[in-house]
Amino acid sequence: MIVVNYKFDKKVIDKFKKLKIDVKKLKLFSNYIVNEYKATRKLWVYDLLIEGKEQYDSGYYGGHNEIELSLKSYKRTIKTKREWIISSFFHELCHFCQDNLEYVSFDKKMNYSEEDVENGRDKYYKNAYEIEARKFEEKYTKIYLDMYHD
Repeated sequence: MIVVNYKFDKKVIDKFKKLKIDVKKLKLFSNYIVNEYKATRKLWVYDLLIEGKEQYDSGYYGGHNEIELSLKSYKRTIKTKREWIISSFFHELCHFCQDNLEYVSFDKKMNYSEEDVENGRDKYYKNAYEIEARKFEEKYTKIYLDMYHD
C-alpha cells in the first residue's frame, strides 16, 4: 500500500475553499489512484508538498516531492477554474508517481526546456511521460469531478 501525506499550503487551501474543493476528499481520492497506478504489498509512505503559485502553469520537479500548483487561470467560472486546478494537480501527481514509484530519471527522460513547453514543441508534447501525465490527468479529473461535483 502506498500512503501519500499531502501537505497543501495555505494559498492552495484558500483557493480550494473558494472553488468548493473538499481537501479531505481530494486526499482520499488521490491516495486511491496512486495505489491504482502501482500495486504493492509493501507499505510505502511519502510526503508531498503542494504549494500555490501566482502563475499560469504548474510543475513537479523530480526528486523534490513538491508540486507548484498554478493558482491563476484564464477560466472565468468557478466550475471551469475548479476543473483547471484539479486537472493541473492530477497531471503533476502523475509526475510524482513517475518519479517515486517508477524511478524515472527526470534529468534524462524529461529533457525538454521551458522554451519547448511554451512553444509546444514535440520534444515536450510527444514526450512519453508527458503523454502519460495528460492521459492520467484527463481520466482522473473526469472521474473526480463526476463523483464530487455537478
